[in-house]
Amino acid sequence: MVEKEELLEPIKFIRGSTRRRTPIEEELCQARRSPAYWWFKCLEASDEYRNCCALLGDGDLKETYSKFRNIFEYSHFDSWWLKHGRFLFIQEELKKVKAFDSETFRRSDTDKLILEIPLTLRKQTVMRQIGKELKKAYEGREINIQKNSSAKVKFEKSKIRMTTVELLLKIHRLRKKHPDLSLNKLGIRAGVELDLFARITNDADMDTSEYERTRRMTIAVSRYLKQARCLIANAERGVFPSLKETEPLLK
Repeated sequence: MVEKEELLEPIKFIRGSTRRRTPIEEELCQARRSPAYWWFKCLEASDEYRNCCALLGDGDLKETYSKFRNIFEYSHFDSWWLKHGRFLFIQEELKKVKAFDSETFRRSDTDKLILEIPLTLRKQTVMRQIGKELKKAYEGREINIQKNSSAKVKFEKSKIRMTTVELLLKIHRLRKKHPDLSLNKLGIRAGVELDLFARITNDADMDTSEYERTRRMTIAVSRYLKQARCLIANAERGVFPSLKETEPLLK
C-alpha cells in the first residue's frame, strides 16, 4: 500500500518526475490526464477484456492481461494506478552524455557518438564544433522515444488527442446504454459539435437546414462509433492509441 506522503519513482510522461521523485497526489493528478488513463478507460469499456479478466487471463487477450491484470478489481483508476498500473510505465534512467578517457575508450555501437574534445580550446569553440558533429550524426536519423523506452508498456506514436479518445468512449458508452437511439440524437446527447460550414466556399451553396444538420450528424456519429470500436479493439491487443482496423477476435 502506497502511503499518501510517499514520493514515487520517476515516470517519463509525469512532468518533472525524471528530475525528482514525485509526491503521490501530484502524480495521480497528472496520471489522470495522461494517455495511460484513457488506455485504462478503453479496457474498461471492452466486453472482451472483461470476459478475459473473468477467466483470469485465459483467451486471446492474455498478453494484455499479463500486463494490465484485472482492472475490474479496482474501484477506480487511482487504486489500479498506485497498486499496479504505474509500474508498467516506469523506465530505466535515461541515457546521459559520457566522457571517455584514454583508458576507458572503446569502439562504440551505431547508437552512440564518441567525441575527442581537446581541452586546450575555448569552451565556446568546443561547443560550436560539438554542435556541427551532432548535426551530422542526427541527419536522416528518426528518433522514436517510445520505441527505445524500457517501460513494460509503450504508447503508439500517434497524433490522436486524448480529447478525441474521451469523445469516442463517450459515444461508445451512450450507444451501449441507448441502443435504439438514432445516431443524430446520440450525437446531440454526446455533445458532438459539427462544423456545418467546413469546405464551403460559396455562400449560395450553404445548406443549414434541419435535414442537412441531421444528415451530417448521422454520418459523423457513425464514423465515431467505428473509430471507437477500433480504438478499444487495439487497446485490448496492447496497442494504444490507434484507430487502425483490426481482425475480429476468434470466438
